[in-house]
Order: sequence, then C-alpha cells, then structure tokens
Amino acid sequence: MVTVRTVMKTYTFVCLAGNQVATAVDIQDLAEDGYRRHALSLLRDHASAETIEVWRDEAVIALVERAGAFLGAPAAG
Repeated sequence: MVTVRTVMKTYTFVCLAGNQVATAVDIQDLAEDGYRRHALSLLRDHASAETIEVWRDEAVIALVERAGAFLGAPAAG
C-alpha cells in the first residue's frame, strides 16, 4: 500500500477594498492547489473585498480579483 501525503503550506490572504484598504486577513494551512479556491470563497464571504492578495512567506504569489471571477455558490462546510 502506497501512502500519498499532501504537503500543507501556510498562506496569508489579505482582503482589499477598492481603495486598497485591508478589510480582513485570513491565515490558512492548505494544499498547494487550494489557495485559489479559498481566495474565491473569501470574495463570496466579504462583500467589501475587491481583490484578495495571496501571500506565501514574504511574497505575494497571486492576486484574485472580484472583477471577472466566477464565484459560484457558497462553499459547503
């Protein structure tokens, strides 16, 4: 039997309003492919956020913007 272990990484999500003011900060341990899904869920949950900055260590690795994002239904759980 082979055990596959998912490596978790710590990401910091900064919710930015249209004027670039941070309205919320969220820190999560996620699998490497999970940060975009979590950023989209933050856009669903925080109406004031226009952009989510995704940080890993000391660098911004992604910007997820409300404009053009398909938010879909709220995440279950």
